[in-house]
Amino acid sequence: MLKYFFSSLSLILILSLSSFAQTDVDALRYSQWTSGATARSLAVGGAFGALGGDLSSANINPGGLGVFRASEIALTPTLNQGGIASEFSGNTTDTDNNRWRIAGVGAAFVTLTDRYENDWKATTFAITYNQVANLDRRFSYENTTNGSIVESFLEQADGLFPEQLGGFYEGLAYDVDLIYNPENYLDFYAADLDANSSILKAEEFNAKGSIYEMGFSIGANYRHDLYVGATLGLPILNYTQTTSYSEEDRGDQYEFFNNMTYTESFATTGVGLNLKVGAIYRINRMFRVGLAAHTPTTFGLTDTEFDVEMDYSITYDVNDGPTLNRASTSADPVDYMLKTPWRVIASGGAIVPNFGFVSADVEWVNYSKSRYTFDTDLYSFYEGYAEIVNEDITANYTSAINARLGAEYRYKIFRARAGYAYYGNPFDSNVETESGAWQNISFGLGIRPESVYLDFALVRNMSSELYVPYRTNSSPNVQEINNDIGNTRLVLTGGFKF
Repeated sequence: MLKYFFSSLSLILILSLSSFAQTDVDALRYSQWTSGATARSLAVGGAFGALGGDLSSANINPGGLGVFRASEIALTPTLNQGGIASEFSGNTTDTDNNRWRIAGVGAAFVTLTDRYENDWKATTFAITYNQVANLDRRFSYENTTNGSIVESFLEQADGLFPEQLGGFYEGLAYDVDLIYNPENYLDFYAADLDANSSILKAEEFNAKGSIYEMGFSIGANYRHDLYVGATLGLPILNYTQTTSYSEEDRGDQYEFFNNMTYTESFATTGVGLNLKVGAIYRINRMFRVGLAAHTPTTFGLTDTEFDVEMDYSITYDVNDGPTLNRASTSADPVDYMLKTPWRVIASGGAIVPNFGFVSADVEWVNYSKSRYTFDTDLYSFYEGYAEIVNEDITANYTSAINARLGAEYRYKIFRARAGYAYYGNPFDSNVETESGAWQNISFGLGIRPESVYLDFALVRNMSSELYVPYRTNSSPNVQEINNDIGNTRLVLTGGFKF
C-alpha cells in the first residue's frame, strides 16, 4: 500500500507499495485535526479556547457555550483552493485542487435564568456538524531519471519461490513478466531494467476525504465568572485514494520493455466517539483563562475496498509487436478499530470592551499513543500485525505542541480579525525529516448588527514535503519529489440570533 506522511514543512513523504491501509501513517492522518469551524474562529487562527460565544466552542472548549446570551443558528460554506508544485529532478509540475464544502452548520439554544438569587445564569444546548480534517490531496510529477521500481520488486522477491510472492506487489510484477526466473532458478529473479536504466517516471496521486464531527453539547454559566461545558462527539470519516505510477521507455532503448503502470486504490469509512470537556474562568472584566481536554476518539473503521492492478507492455518479438500483460487483485473489506490520542488545550484571552480582544491557545497532543486493534478471530491473518504497527507508531511519533494566536478589532458593528496557527512536528527525532510542522496565516472581516451576522475569513496553509514513490535497500538511486504545498480557504459564515 502507498505509505505516506501528509502536510508538513520539509517533510519526507515515504511511499511503500506493498501492504494494506492500516499503517502508522494512516493513524497520523486521522489524528491531525484543525481548530475552528466558523469564519470568525478561523480568522483568529482557531484561538478561541478562552473566549466562547461561538459555535466553534463545541469543538475547542465546550465551556465557551456557557458564554452565549442568545440562541443562534449558523451555516458555514467554504471554498478550498489547493495547489501543489511537484519538483522532480529539475522538472516542476503544478496541480490544482479546488473544491466547495460545507465547513460547518450548527445551532445553539439558550435558556437564561439570570435572576439575582440564581447562581447558574444560563444554560446552552448546541448541535453542530463541523469539518475537523480536510483529507483532499492531488498532485502529479514526471521526469526521466536512472533506476526503476523494478529494483524494489526484485528485492522483495529475492529468495522466495513464485508461490510465496506478495500478491499485491512483487507477485503482480511476476505475473505480468516484469520480473522472471532465469533458467534453472526458482528463487532468484531478473528483469530487463536495473539501477542504470534511464526511464521516464510519472505518477498521479489523488486523495479525497474528510472528517466531520457531529457534536451534542451543553454549556452553563455560573455567576458570570465560570463557564463549563461538554461535547459528545461523533466524528464521521470518509477517505479514498487512487495512485497510478508508471514507467516508460520513450527512447526505445530496451529490447523488451515498453512501459508499465501500477495502480492502487482503496477506500476507508467509519464513525468514532469522543468526549470533550472544558471550562473558562473570568478573572476580571478583561482577562479570561480556559482549559479543555479531549478524550481519544475511538474509530470503528472499514476498508471497504482495496484494489491493485499492473499493466506491462513488452515486445517478445519485434515481428509480433507489443504485448500487453495485465494482472490485478483485490482484498475483502476489513473492519478494525483505531484510537487517536488525548488532547489538552490551555487558553488565555484579553477582552477590551467596545474595542476587541487578543487570544491564544496552546494544545498538547501525543501522536505516539494512537493504537490499532483487530478482531483476530475474524481476521486470523492480522494476528500479531496490530502489535507491529503499534510499535511503529510508538517509534515514529512523539508529542507535539500546537500554538494559535488571534485578535479582533471592533468598530461599531464592524469587525476586523487576524490570526496565526503553528502545528508542531509529530515525528520522533529518529525519522528522516527536518520538521513535520505546518502553519496557517488568516485574516477576516465581519459585520454584526443586532440579530444577524456575516463573517468572512481567508486562511492560508503553507507546508512542503519530500515524497519518495518507492524505496530499495541497495539501489544508488532515490527518486525524490519535492512538493511545495499551498492551500487557501475562503470561508463565509452567516448567522441568525433569536
